[in-house]
Amino acid sequence: MRMWIDQSQCQNSGLCEEEAPELFAIGDGFLAFVRQDGEVLDQPGGEGSQAEVPEHQVALAEQCAKACPALCIHLVD
Repeated sequence: MRMWIDQSQCQNSGLCEEEAPELFAIGDGFLAFVRQDGEVLDQPGGEGSQAEVPEHQVALAEQCAKACPALCIHLVD
């Protein structure tokens, strides 16, 4: 599974990083970005920066996507 964040919809709540700092990071402008292997994927951002979700963290990624108030976390099979 892969995931990405639509920064144009992000409401800067920070919930994703709070719940799963190993999967998400808050960057410039308090926008959320995904992480892969500890690296923040913020170039170019959005759908162009998809991170592979480790199998053991898929449930956590799904939980964060559902909890996001902006619903801007997208999961792709």
